[in-house]
Amino acid sequence: MNKDEIEAYIKAGKIAAQARELGRDLIKEGMSVLEICEEVEQYIIKLNAKPSFPCNISINEIAAHYSPGLDDDLKIPKGSVIKLDIGAHIDGYISDTAITVSLEHRFKGLVESTEIALNMAISSFKHGKKLGEIGKVIQDVIVKMGYKPIRNLGGHLISRYNLHAGIFVPNVFDRSPEVIQKDNVYAIEPFSTNGEGLVREGGKATIFSLKSKNNKGLTEEEKHLIEVIFTRFSYLPFSERWLSDVYETNKLREMLRTLTRKKILHEYPPLVENGKGMVAQSEHTVIVSDNQIIVTTLINKL
Repeated sequence: MNKDEIEAYIKAGKIAAQARELGRDLIKEGMSVLEICEEVEQYIIKLNAKPSFPCNISINEIAAHYSPGLDDDLKIPKGSVIKLDIGAHIDGYISDTAITVSLEHRFKGLVESTEIALNMAISSFKHGKKLGEIGKVIQDVIVKMGYKPIRNLGGHLISRYNLHAGIFVPNVFDRSPEVIQKDNVYAIEPFSTNGEGLVREGGKATIFSLKSKNNKGLTEEEKHLIEVIFTRFSYLPFSERWLSDVYETNKLREMLRTLTRKKILHEYPPLVENGKGMVAQSEHTVIVSDNQIIVTTLINKL
């Protein structure tokens, strides 16, 4: 990784951190989820970056992948636990970060379990260490605090224009031989719950990403939509909201569903905790070098 690439990752991380703190301030009972997400996304653009995926606001037992669709009227409920998951990229160099805001004091410990687990995982993160050992660090913290880590969620390797680049950073101990590699970028994201510790898909997807540009058997309109998607987002996740200028809502949604069935698009339905438990999440992006870990998404003035 050269100096320019490192600087791009760091700048994208600082922008995401600034946007994350804006989102934290906006999260209040009765606020529109759609308005919060759009303000956060526009703030990222204002700072000369682009969202690396749609702003996620996942509430209570929804762990991840809830992003408001077109005409979404969801409001922040009283006493809820809200995960804000956002990212920014500069020319494909990605950051990914998340916080949890609890509007109910009794879930303070749940939120803190992910924050402490994240900090401990970062302290343990170094070149050559097995990723399964990072999972053990996260698991031990969360279990000691009386909660369960979510076993089938975790962090991930990041590469240019590739948010999930094939390597999983577990939230529990596993025996995977994968080790942390220098000159790599990782998202570390503990999830904690008072439920079962597993998630499943639930609800309609509003987030998609391009899997293939193969246009065999597609209509001219579908080919056009694929070209727009690739030009605007490459292979990064996008929101149906970001295509509202291309086709009207019902037609756009039908085309996105059709392209998903044809395996041109990948969809990301909301992920729901299996036991309907409350879920908290904390996340930072890190760069690994020979002798240090650079946390790109710490709050810092630009």
